[in-house]
Amino acid sequence: MCILFCGISSPAAAQVKTVDEFCTSDGGGPALRQTFVVIDGSVVSDDLPNGPSPDNTAWRRFAAQFFDARNPAVDQVMAPRERVTIAVANSDGSGLTPLFTGCLPLVGKEEASKLEKETTSMQRFFGSDWRSSITKAAEEFSRSATISLVQGLKKAVVGAPKARSEFAHGGLVQSLNRTKAYSLSDGLPRLIIYSDLAAYELPVADTATSRAKGRTDAESIAIDLQRIEVDLFTTGKATSEQATEYLKSFFLTAKGKVETIAGEGGILGSSGTPVKITVYQGAISYGTDQYPVRMRLARDQNGSVTMSWIEEQSDRLRFSPFTGILNCTDEDECNFVGDRVFAQIWSDRPGPTPTCEAWMPFGGLRDLSFSTDGDRLEGKISDAICVINGQEDGVSFQLQRVPNAAF
Repeated sequence: MCILFCGISSPAAAQVKTVDEFCTSDGGGPALRQTFVVIDGSVVSDDLPNGPSPDNTAWRRFAAQFFDARNPAVDQVMAPRERVTIAVANSDGSGLTPLFTGCLPLVGKEEASKLEKETTSMQRFFGSDWRSSITKAAEEFSRSATISLVQGLKKAVVGAPKARSEFAHGGLVQSLNRTKAYSLSDGLPRLIIYSDLAAYELPVADTATSRAKGRTDAESIAIDLQRIEVDLFTTGKATSEQATEYLKSFFLTAKGKVETIAGEGGILGSSGTPVKITVYQGAISYGTDQYPVRMRLARDQNGSVTMSWIEEQSDRLRFSPFTGILNCTDEDECNFVGDRVFAQIWSDRPGPTPTCEAWMPFGGLRDLSFSTDGDRLEGKISDAICVINGQEDGVSFQLQRVPNAAF
């Protein structure tokens, strides 16, 4: 079956299409999250001289679920006015080739309710009401993106490589590492990758060895994904437990938290869409020494902490994502209850019993707690099993909100 792409021909000159007219409206600004869909060039073929190749139907169908604003289910994976960018990771590792970017013409429930109250019966009769306008905008947006996925492909380097390579040195990761693909000013980044992970050499050793290799591989190429959420979808056979642990460790070291590893028909395991983001900075105390700390605190509409990170600069840069619940009495007074994992996300032997090693960020401590009061944030990191010598009760930090900061 042909979906979205049948009958589209490719013009001689390909242009990257940008549709930004829906990023803001009278009802609000752009979403606080952006989605970057990267298609591994090794699973892409050149199109035919007279139109799209059937070999490209699967990845284009996959990408469409994130930009097809006509689909009633699109709000399950995208937020109102969220920016989506579709790109191909050149199979030779030379960088990313963007095909399309724009903010989806979607309306949230509160905005829809307001617009509905303001709509007159005359507007509905003549088809000039907001729902008709949104429907038309969705059709135009989806068509523009669909055509761009065909036009832009002429600029990409595609095709399976001649030989298998290690994941860290393959075309996908090398292209990610060579292109700064997004700006934090467009929202907190979510990276959705479509690839054949089985085409890369991934570890077959035990979990601890696989996680350690993931960490050293990411460090060796100095990849920095700027505290991103990562969702991996593979066209090939399912990844093994050891490969899964390698990938989690690799992306964590690259400042990315893996939320999903699934087949191409899998479901996103993504965290919630942020509705408020606050950046703090200050200091953490280790005995008499203090070191700089920065925190990105984001929450969704239910008070769950999402896409949040904390990092310190001591003997080296140490960082970790964190999740939990933010209980607030008002907008500025909140208490954070963590998931009791925190820095153990770095452990090479994940499980109920923590491992406490000096190389681990924040000593591998599991209990992160803090409270906010206006612009101030005070917290502590501790653990009943993992302890830092001389600070058995934990380490404290004091932070101050930084207005309009991006981190």
